[in-house]
Amino acid sequence: MNKTTYWIVLAAAILVDVITGLIKAVYTHTFQSRIMREGLFHKVGELLAGGVLYGAQIVLPMIGVETNLPLFPAGVGYCFIMELGSILENLRAFTPALDYILGRGGFHVRDDNELE
Repeated sequence: MNKTTYWIVLAAAILVDVITGLIKAVYTHTFQSRIMREGLFHKVGELLAGGVLYGAQIVLPMIGVETNLPLFPAGVGYCFIMELGSILENLRAFTPALDYILGRGGFHVRDDNELE
């Protein structure tokens, strides 16, 4: 997979997370612009982390540091998994069947929206 594909997949996951987050906030009547701003800063942080890892993968060999690790794909993969978890958490708020399935799997959301 080329680098552009990684960026597109991560950007798409972030977009879906933002959309499902908005739907959840409207559905549960909990929309707060402060929380939305914080979430958007987190998304920018994920993109910046991807950029840093991409740059590190290019620059480190130039200065003689060989990692032999796929830094960029691993970092983007981690961010994608975080986004996937957030998307499922958002969907769960307004999709009873998904809530039932995830609830049976042992995932319980506390009142402060953190997984136990």
